[in-house]
Amino acid sequence: MGKPFTSERLQNIRRMRRARRLHKQQPLFAYEMMRTDYPGYPYELFLDDLRYRKPRKKRTRKSGLCRYGRFNRMQSLISQYGWTGDIELARQANKLRERMTKPYRVLAKVEDHYIEQNFSALIPIDSIEELVRKLADCQSMDQANKILLEFQASNNMY
Repeated sequence: MGKPFTSERLQNIRRMRRARRLHKQQPLFAYEMMRTDYPGYPYELFLDDLRYRKPRKKRTRKSGLCRYGRFNRMQSLISQYGWTGDIELARQANKLRERMTKPYRVLAKVEDHYIEQNFSALIPIDSIEELVRKLADCQSMDQANKILLEFQASNNMY
């Protein structure tokens, strides 16, 4: 595996653990007990042994936007912008961010009639784009209504 610790390093680790354990059990007498076990043990080293070396892990906050349907598309556009440096990708991601919580508004023309439907912002944007493609291929209003009903049933909207 890794490189083994030297004997001096192991002694330091054991001393540090012992100091922390004694300080937790008997905070007033821990230093005196350590001095009996380790003659010439200075108080500064005792305080240094009590100090934890690693900084606390910072908790990463989850974005509240991740539940919205446009979030994954925005993230992919941002990562593509990072790779390519194309400003247009950043603009698209910014537009998605501005519209993130707004409901989808689907407008389709079928047989000289317009169908306008609003959908929840929580639905993935890919599903909405697929619905728009299907509605664009419709030849009749009955077929369009059937597609809308299927979509609403599959997305548990109502």
